Amino acid sequence: MTPNVDERLASIIRSLSEVVLPHLPPEASLAQEQVHLCIGHLQILRAQIDHVPAFEQEELGDAVSIARELIGSTTGGEATSAAIESLRNAADAAGSGHMRQDRKQVLEAVDALIKAVASDGSAQAKADLSDIILRHETERSLKDRRWFAPFGFDTV
Repeated sequence: MTPNVDERLASIIRSLSEVVLPHLPPEASLAQEQVHLCIGHLQILRAQIDHVPAFEQEELGDAVSIARELIGSTTGGEATSAAIESLRNAADAAGSGHMRQDRKQVLEAVDALIKAVASDGSAQAKADLSDIILRHETERSLKDRRWFAPFGFDTV
C-alpha cells in the first residue's frame, strides 16, 4: 500500500523529531533551530493540505483582480502600453489549470507594468498605481494572515 501525503508528511516529521534532532550535538544550535523550523512547516502543511487548492485559486483570483483594475486605469507611453498588453495577456491566460504558474506570470506582468509606469506612465497612472496596489495587497495580506492565524503567527 502506498502511503498517502499526510502519512508521508507525518513520517518525515517523526524522522526529524525522533532520529535527526536527538542526534544533533548541543553546540549545533543553528541546525537544531532549522530542524524545528522544518518540523513546524511540515506540521502546517499537514494541517492545510486539504485547503491548499482553494487557497491557491483565491490567490490567483486576487492577482487577476488587481491586473484587471490596473489594465482599466493605467495609461502612458510606449513602455506602459506594451506592459498593459502583456498584463492583459497574462490575466486572460490565467485559469489554464496551472494556478501557481498563472499567478506567477500575472504578478510578474504587474511588476513589469509598475516599472513601465515609472518610466513613461501618465501622471494619473503614477498617482493611482500605489493606491490600487495597496488596496488589493491589504486585502490579500488579511487573507494570508487568516490562513496562518491558527498557528499562532499572528492574531487577526
